[in-house]
Amino acid sequence: MKNYMISTTDGLSLINTFQDKQEDEVAALTAALSGLGEGLRKGVNIGDLGTIVINGSKGRYGMRYIDNERILGVLATDTMSEQKLVHDIEEMVSALEK
Repeated sequence: MKNYMISTTDGLSLINTFQDKQEDEVAALTAALSGLGEGLRKGVNIGDLGTIVINGSKGRYGMRYIDNERILGVLATDTMSEQKLVHDIEEMVSALEK
């Protein structure tokens, strides 16, 4: 895992380890992605929303709701498997829910 961010569902960064100046943009895009996922979940009636993963040629980005107000976003290298990323996100969300 390279970096992570906890942001609000409104797209405001609360905690982040991103080293560049794009943290506000990443927080806003994470909120937008979560909103799209939530809309699709309701539209096709698939139950609770799990982890959403975006795969790119240079890395992966995964996000998951922590609760109704916060979202965890995690940036991983392209060498980390999607399965490992999802597992790590689930563990982090579980720890943050407590």
